[in-house]
Amino acid sequence: MPRKNIHLVLMPGIDGTGIFFRPLLRALRPDIVPRVITYPADGALSLAEHAGFVRELLPQNDVVLVAESFSGLVALMLLHDPPGQVKGVVFSAAFAEPLHRLLIRVATFLPGIPSLVKRLPAALLNHYLFAPRADEMLERLLRDALPRLSPDALKHRARLVALGYPFPEERFGIPCLYLQAARDRVVPQKAADWFAGHFVNFELARFDAPHCLLQTRPGECADRIVRYVDRI
Repeated sequence: MPRKNIHLVLMPGIDGTGIFFRPLLRALRPDIVPRVITYPADGALSLAEHAGFVRELLPQNDVVLVAESFSGLVALMLLHDPPGQVKGVVFSAAFAEPLHRLLIRVATFLPGIPSLVKRLPAALLNHYLFAPRADEMLERLLRDALPRLSPDALKHRARLVALGYPFPEERFGIPCLYLQAARDRVVPQKAADWFAGHFVNFELARFDAPHCLLQTRPGECADRIVRYVDRI
């Protein structure tokens, strides 16, 4: 049985809303009560400021971070000066090095791109993010999230993605579980190699899933996270 004094802190992807954690929340056992982070939508926070925002919301007792995609950068920045209560970290389809640098820079400098994302049909985003496991439930999740996205926040986070983690030579002693999506169309498979080379205690769990694996394989991901927590 997992220890009940471990708290999961769920850190969202580039949307920053935390809405996309709903499938994982439903899959977690009822004795595990996680805290979902929602990033401020009204400010251009640096990575350090994102990390400081999360730091202020951490429970006082033992914590395991679950950092999805963009939040992998935030979690790394948080671990740069690690809070004592953080005992482990789970990275889901995360990255440390800049992603698709040219594409991200275009998204950063073209002012209409973030607003366009909000206007794209949910079915199209559903296919891109969730295929081949897209379904009506995940499309509804997108329809709930899209109106809450901040174009300015998306644009600023794209800049952070284009820069990557600013301390590439750093090594971490904290236990790390990396959840990898075998069909990821956003993060390259080699992204996991960076974490394997920078965490002394590294585990890899690979899923036949698209980028949004916590949404498309929530039961299996929840089980793997709980087993990881149980060993910390």
